[in-house]
Amino acid sequence: MVKQEIILKDEFGKNLGLRHQLEEFFNNIDENITEIVMNFEGVEFMGRSFAQEYINQKHNASFKISEKNVPEDVQKLFDIILEQNKKNS
Repeated sequence: MVKQEIILKDEFGKNLGLRHQLEEFFNNIDENITEIVMNFEGVEFMGRSFAQEYINQKHNASFKISEKNVPEDVQKLFDIILEQNKKNS
């Protein structure tokens, strides 16, 4: 079992807005990884497209993804997207 913690602020900066950066990140994850913990500490902003891409990548990942230190506004954005996804499926 290979677990890795990603500090999003260090990987992408404190303002998360470009979905293609996240897509590239997920495409380059080592195939031996079985779990990733996404640490949101220090994140000040997340755009909707980045959040949507994150939800999509998490849903389609072949490994477990969990979060910690998620700011309240980011969690609300995730909740809105998940609710809309439920209505559209």
